[in-house]
Amino acid sequence: MTSGSSELRVLSLFGARVIFGAERENIEVLSALREKGIEVLCLVRHEEWNREIWQALESRGLTLARVQYIDGWLPGWRLWILLRNPIAFLVGNIQFLRHAWRFRPTHLHAFNNLYVLSFLPALLLVRQPVIYRCGDKPVAHRMMWRLLWRVIVRRSARFLAVSRFIAEELVSSGAPRERVEILYPRPPRRKASVAHEYPRRAASDREFHIVFVGQITEVKGPHLLVEAFRRVAPTFPRVRLTIAGRISDWRGDDWARRLRDDVYAHKSEAERISFPGFIEDVAGLLSGCDLLVAPSLIEEALGLVVLEAKEAGIPAVVFPSGGLPEMIDHGLDGWVCPEKSVDALVDALLFYLSKPGEAARQGTAALESLGKFGAADFADRCIRAHWLATGAFRQLAS
Repeated sequence: MTSGSSELRVLSLFGARVIFGAERENIEVLSALREKGIEVLCLVRHEEWNREIWQALESRGLTLARVQYIDGWLPGWRLWILLRNPIAFLVGNIQFLRHAWRFRPTHLHAFNNLYVLSFLPALLLVRQPVIYRCGDKPVAHRMMWRLLWRVIVRRSARFLAVSRFIAEELVSSGAPRERVEILYPRPPRRKASVAHEYPRRAASDREFHIVFVGQITEVKGPHLLVEAFRRVAPTFPRVRLTIAGRISDWRGDDWARRLRDDVYAHKSEAERISFPGFIEDVAGLLSGCDLLVAPSLIEEALGLVVLEAKEAGIPAVVFPSGGLPEMIDHGLDGWVCPEKSVDALVDALLFYLSKPGEAARQGTAALESLGKFGAADFADRCIRAHWLATGAFRQLAS
């Protein structure tokens, strides 16, 4: 299949402001295609503050072009957005058409409905098929987004869902089932770092390290994990908890700062619960931990950090949220809580803390289970999906 892969040319609507799960997943997809000889051009936001995205793409050998994107509603910036968006919309579409004419892509890659909206007129003018990678439920809370989703459904030759949960959401939202394919992501290749002192797994009488990695927001549930830890900590004095995620001075991190400050206000808790901030080298962190906990209160599309935990050889405790349960074989390579509550987390933590060696045993099974999600042949599966999107796969197969 790779013999004809160089015939593909992918124009990606990458946009981006920050690097969260969706951005990491799509960087892996585009990097996998690039590794197989496919030419990829990523259209990214042109602003200087987006430099982190440019560097992340370029570090993986991806080519980028800086263009204008429209903005969604941001608190405190609505007047600026109303003034800016019409100009950005016009200029952005002209830039898109110029790059499409010069690059001559075989197909387009998208993963965000706002990015599609940014170039909607141009997308209706060009004839190349769209492959839409869906890492979340389709946005349909307002009429405008529902109408846009109908356009995306008509315009997309293929949908790549990150989980069975998202695949069913796509179908229920109008995407033809025959155009929907599940393509689990592979664990992202993050940069290693020596900026942090990480826990280290050692002898059987060592401390037991529990870790949360992600956005420190209420909907991700870290406060429930902190409360569950408080309940089990008196019985297990050698257990430690790390809550890793960005905590900055930005007002959007107010909730995270309050959670951290509440913990650090108690000396006994501050000695056993740490908030190291944002950590890029997640593999380095996980390598010294015993148990990952992902207590998300919202319906997660998947949960990249669960895959990273598997790769690190540690089990994960998850809430029954969206695609998270399909990542875990309960009792074999992790724990699926029956409900989203502190009590359910306490039960899960007690199971691992009261059974020495169980986390290590399940961690081995977690590493072995990674094969079920196709990480080893991820690049080939990406290429096949993109061939199907362009129709060239049938010709190649014949």
